[in-house]
Parts: sequence; structure tokens; C-alpha cells
Amino acid sequence: MANVLGLDHVSILVKDAEQSAQFYRTLLGLEILPRPDLGFPGYWLDLGAEQSLHIMQLDNPNAGTVRPQHGGRDYHFALRVVSIESFKTRLENEGIPYTQSRSGRKALFVKDPDENAFELFEYHS
Repeated sequence: MANVLGLDHVSILVKDAEQSAQFYRTLLGLEILPRPDLGFPGYWLDLGAEQSLHIMQLDNPNAGTVRPQHGGRDYHFALRVVSIESFKTRLENEGIPYTQSRSGRKALFVKDPDENAFELFEYHS
């Protein structure tokens, strides 16, 4: 019997924790959560529903790896959002590239400054 209760957090590796935290806070409106001193720079950002995004400043293990342009074919995490259109407008205004989901769903894929891909998926319960 599975005892999995749900997703707690997603961790990403970045070259500059401060820059990445600012990117996610600005684009997604995320708040910083308390984080213990783990001996390396990083942030925990609140995704809501008791879930978080952990940003860890470490050498990128994928350095030199050619990553696919479309984030849906790369390692990624997905966030449920109320409206894709509002994010499209924000991304276009900020000059941040994105690709549409190829599944036909109302979703798009974005990459952060370190090429970490994430999906914004329009969710209606």
C-alpha cells in the first residue's frame, strides 16, 4: 500500500542563488520561506499548499550538456496556475522566451537563467 501523501518540494541547481530567487519571485510572485544554514547559498520559495521550490547554489552538473529548446522534453517541474494568458503577457513584456505545450493543453514552458525548465499549466478543478 502506497503511503505517499503528495509533493513537498522541488529542488533546482543554479549558479547564482540570488539571481534565481529574484527571477522566480518576480515572475511568479513567490515569497521566501525560512531556510536553515545548510552550508551553501540557497533559498526556499513558497509555492502554496505547503509546497516549496528549493534553490541550491552549486556547480551545474549539466554544464556542457545540450538541452532541448522545448522544456517539455527536458527535466522540468509543473505549476498549476489560474490563467496562462496573464503569464504569456508577463513573459512577453519581460522578453522571456517560452514554448507552448505540444499536448494541446493550456500550458507553456519557461527556462530560468540556468536553463532549468518549468511548466505553467492552466488548472481548473
